[in-house]
Amino acid sequence: MTLWRMIEILFVASALAALVFGAAILTRKASGEREWSPPLAKVASFQAAGDDRYTLENVRAWEYGLDGPLRKEWETAAVTAGDIAEVWFFIEPFAGNPLFAHSFLSFVFEDAAGARQTLSISVEARKEANEAYSAFRGALRAYELLYVWSTEKDVLSRIAIKLDHTLYAYKLELTQDQAKSIFEHFVKRTNELAAKPRFYNTLHSNCTNELAKAVNDAYKGALPWHRSWVMTGRSAKWLYRLGFIGEKSERFEDLTRRSDIQPFVKEFVTAPGETFSQNWRGALGGVKPSPSP
Repeated sequence: MTLWRMIEILFVASALAALVFGAAILTRKASGEREWSPPLAKVASFQAAGDDRYTLENVRAWEYGLDGPLRKEWETAAVTAGDIAEVWFFIEPFAGNPLFAHSFLSFVFEDAAGARQTLSISVEARKEANEAYSAFRGALRAYELLYVWSTEKDVLSRIAIKLDHTLYAYKLELTQDQAKSIFEHFVKRTNELAAKPRFYNTLHSNCTNELAKAVNDAYKGALPWHRSWVMTGRSAKWLYRLGFIGEKSERFEDLTRRSDIQPFVKEFVTAPGETFSQNWRGALGGVKPSPSP
């Protein structure tokens, strides 16, 4: 057999293998019925409760210490979209590669009596039991997509304490009407995903650009496509340039330096839910924390 004949056979075999592999990926169907990693086991969904009120089922309310979960609870929350007082954007940089990060949001609700409730939404690659995350596999339909609604203490304690990762928090500059509309589009997208599973994708359905799509559903063109939709570690700087976080009189580098909340999460993690959320925000703004009840 000549060398060129061997090269030809290898080329054809490689092409056929690539074709079979590609077909297997493209024909794979998204499913909600797998043996999921426990923190990703339940799917959140909203039920309308009149006017702009909603009941949210399967709110993850886990709490974490250095050795893992200290509490594993799932709750139901009742919220009114018109009560949203603040929206916060969080960035968890990937260790060793600041171009990439995990991002998520918190909605802070405050009723007429001043009672506050905070819910976080994190868009996740829904891993199966004992499955690890891979950005490469995430581009190949390896994971389903999941909108995880949780207590703020759940997501912040997992990142800042269990994983011991740096975590930055930025208050978004939004009107109440804008915040309400964005939240209601998250309600819609959460219920659509609960009804019909679809795949996570590292490039076009990741933690950051799924958030951006929901915002653009509410306000067309509010977040033009930007490389930070893929290089997610740059998303906070993009929001700063668009005027959604910080003041132009402050350099972004200085804003980021004072937005590191990991020390505050560690300091106040023993406080109950809303006291915890109030205390770390107060510490970020230089306000004395509220005493625990």
